[in-house]
Amino acid sequence: MRNALINLGKVSTNEFNNFLKKSGLYNSRYEIKGGGNGTFYVSGPPVYVDLVVNAAKLMEQNSDGIEIGRNKVGIIHLVNTFVNDRTYELRGEKIVIPGMAKVLSTLLNNNIKQSTGVNVLSEISSRQQLKNVSRMPPFPGAEEDDDLQVEKIISTAGAPETDDIQIIAYPDTNSLLVKGTVSQVDFIEKLVATLDIPKRHIELSLWIIDIDKTDLEQLGADWSGTIKIGSSLSASFNNSGSISTLDGTQFIATIQALAQKRRAAVVARPVVLTQENIPAIFDNNRTFYTKLVGERTAELDEVTYGTMISVLPRFAARNQIELLLNIEDGNEINSDKTNVDDLPQVGRTLISTIARVPQGKSLLIGGYTRDTNTYESRKIPILGSIPFIGKLFGYEGTNANNIVRVFLIEPREIDERMMNNANEAAVDARAITQQMAKNKEINDELLQKWIKTYLNREVVGG
Repeated sequence: MRNALINLGKVSTNEFNNFLKKSGLYNSRYEIKGGGNGTFYVSGPPVYVDLVVNAAKLMEQNSDGIEIGRNKVGIIHLVNTFVNDRTYELRGEKIVIPGMAKVLSTLLNNNIKQSTGVNVLSEISSRQQLKNVSRMPPFPGAEEDDDLQVEKIISTAGAPETDDIQIIAYPDTNSLLVKGTVSQVDFIEKLVATLDIPKRHIELSLWIIDIDKTDLEQLGADWSGTIKIGSSLSASFNNSGSISTLDGTQFIATIQALAQKRRAAVVARPVVLTQENIPAIFDNNRTFYTKLVGERTAELDEVTYGTMISVLPRFAARNQIELLLNIEDGNEINSDKTNVDDLPQVGRTLISTIARVPQGKSLLIGGYTRDTNTYESRKIPILGSIPFIGKLFGYEGTNANNIVRVFLIEPREIDERMMNNANEAAVDARAITQQMAKNKEINDELLQKWIKTYLNREVVGG
């Protein structure tokens, strides 16, 4: 007896069973078992199993295609990528991520449209014309037999020509319609199967942090050396720039402690889920419009500023995550406006770099100083609200601070184990919410389990 497990990507199990019954190959004693996803299991004598396997391969090769004489129209379903281009706008600039149809059409249209037979004949005729001409002696080791060279040239004529291939995108089913000869369609199918591969998911957690320069110096931050926070955290920094990898969990815990004392602030904490080699973008901006007046024309022009972070992740050696980073941080510079039509001054900071982050670590980048003026008003309760004399029991003033802005990026791979843990955490959170709604005492063990799962979520993928 022999067993076999076969996966059909283009033919369902029911269709395959019907094919075996119509062709007389079906045997009820050796039933084919499988679900609706195209994967089936067969067990029986080796001859019968080989026959079923070969029939499955034949159906897989001839499926999704209509042959018309020497030509064929093939239908290729894409599973892991898009057939059409994806377009989005970023700060007024149009960004296009090419789809499979455009990639294939660009590849085929860039080919030099020359007949292979003509190339072979012209090469052979030229060699005959130069047969009696004296030639320079060949270099050592470079001499080859003439018959072997002609055989190599003629062998290229068997490659499928791509001049007459037509490819049309069908977005309703995310499929490609390919028209050409049988060899041409088979060539495109193999090419698409090589490109349409599953991508790994990456979660990007981003913290935009403002911290007082004095406090950062007290923390021991040295962009070209090390950073030490208490006795629990130490990390090595690059010697050539303001970038480092560290344990983000402990660093954020220290920042939260400073935030309670109003010496640091987490400006934003977005989380973006993306795939490898797919850009993830966070853009928080403001736009003001200025009037451009000419001799006979007038129009409005816009100026956009804010925080924009573009991250392109991919997996590198040792399962590290490589990040292609582009950061633009802009803010309005405080200036005294004497006229309503005066335009605000905008300052921008640009950071562009590539870094590799080990699993379970975070990337700390930035460290540039921003001058801020904060208006502060304090008063003694009750006494500060007394008319006329209340100002004697209060304080009003403007504080000038040097704020250092840093960006902490934590890339994390999302796999099936994490998805299962997330489902368990969601169930526990729902149970805690129901207990709170019913005014019942919260199960301490359940609460600790949920907190532990949330805080240690990055350890699962390590």
